[in-house]
Amino acid sequence: MTMSPSVAVTCCSRLPGQQGNMQGDVRRLDMKCAGWRQEAQQQQQHRRQQQQQQQQQQQQEQHVAYGRSAVLRRALLSAAAIAALPAAQAWHVPRASAAAAALPPLQPVAATLAGGPRSSLLAEPQLVPFQPGPIAFPRRQLALNFAVLLARSGYEAVDDLDCVPMNEYQKRFWKLRQAEWEPYTLLHAPLRIPQGKLDDPLYFDFISFSQAAAASNVFAQGQQIFEEYDEVTEGMRVVRRDPALADNALLPARFFERQGERIYRGLVEGFRGEQYGGPPPCPPGAPVEELLAGVQAVLDIFTDRGYALKTSVVPGGGGSDGKLALTVRQEGPANLWSLQALAARRSAVYSQHDAAALAAFLRASGRSATCRLSWTDTAVTQQWVLDA
Repeated sequence: MTMSPSVAVTCCSRLPGQQGNMQGDVRRLDMKCAGWRQEAQQQQQHRRQQQQQQQQQQQQEQHVAYGRSAVLRRALLSAAAIAALPAAQAWHVPRASAAAAALPPLQPVAATLAGGPRSSLLAEPQLVPFQPGPIAFPRRQLALNFAVLLARSGYEAVDDLDCVPMNEYQKRFWKLRQAEWEPYTLLHAPLRIPQGKLDDPLYFDFISFSQAAAASNVFAQGQQIFEEYDEVTEGMRVVRRDPALADNALLPARFFERQGERIYRGLVEGFRGEQYGGPPPCPPGAPVEELLAGVQAVLDIFTDRGYALKTSVVPGGGGSDGKLALTVRQEGPANLWSLQALAARRSAVYSQHDAAALAAFLRASGRSATCRLSWTDTAVTQQWVLDA
């Protein structure tokens, strides 16, 4: 059969069109497949980034452990965005140096009340009706291991006082931190404060404030007998506070002394495998020059590890009746904001880590001492008076 020319032209004209439609469909399918592949690659890349971030966060969190019990370590992970490390015994190097050998064993807090040198921390009545403003200048980054030593000493000091179940202190600390974190970050905006990064001065300042404020709260309501979780037995145990510490009004001063003992011992013995070269206690009747050399050595460790921009020690000013007086001035210390914020809250506890360590050195050297704090927007001044 023969087709008319018009029919042949019509059939032939449709065939290329149909081929074009098929080619368009194939191109569209290829584009969709390419989009799907790209989306899958992006999702896979996003998962890899999340895994890397989680690994980095886990590595960073492994730098810090607070407390003896599993409950304590888990609660502080939520509170300070830092995770657990091995128990305290594994963090200290063996006593190999002569300086470490000169330190007596750490005694229970109540045992230190029976005579011996005492220390006290006083704050000038610079009462502020509201929270201070932001720190308006850059401060030094702290050495991480050193920052861990300072922060951990506060938790251990609270635990040593046996005045509150540590899970209760953890809860108070966590709630306070949650309530204060957003106002603190907004105060320092547009700066970003890396949560959990203890060597960052802004975060260390915030944790120092939260730790001391929570301790002040629980000390005011200290308990004499309570139950606390025991990691060894994995059960509850009854804790009785020593009668020598029955008065809650004693707790802030004993906290200051105990925190200092923990820090000073870490400076002398070493901490987590790092040696700080802390000075040994001076012998009884040591000359003033030897005592001042030890004072300077303690403060130099703090400055060298980023706790302050600059520290100066000037003998004299405030002493009487044969007492030795010192003036210590720190420019841009890592606890500058927390000190002012705690004063605004009328806190009974201050996280003045360097003063606590210095007082512990002086007590170990047989000297009672009083430290009076004052501050400006950029510096903290400590007026020391030492018994002869």
